[in-house]
Amino acid sequence: MSNPFHDPGAAKLLSKVREDISDLRGDVTKLLTYTTRYTLPKGAREIAGSARQGLSASGNYAAQRLRSLGSSPPRQAFGVLAGAAIIGLLAAGVYAFAKSDCCRSARRIEEEEEAEELGI
Repeated sequence: MSNPFHDPGAAKLLSKVREDISDLRGDVTKLLTYTTRYTLPKGAREIAGSARQGLSASGNYAAQRLRSLGSSPPRQAFGVLAGAAIIGLLAAGVYAFAKSDCCRSARRIEEEEEAEELGI
């Protein structure tokens, strides 16, 4: 390909830019290959190990608390169970309220759509 300007300096710079772009493509390819083969799997293994340790620690803590609950006086155990029951009842009430509100709004939307279809 002949250069229309016939400027040797510009041709030399153009050639150098082509080489730099070619080197950059090769470096980006190497970076992506290295990242997908080594960096991401290593990071995933570290995250999985951290999660495994956290689950193990929380399981040990829960087991310890259950053991201490079993050895505690019945009055304290009753208080904990009663508290759990109250929280469960509150959660069920909130769920029922939210569901009824959700169903009511869905029913209202359906009625509005039916009215639009009928031209009311």
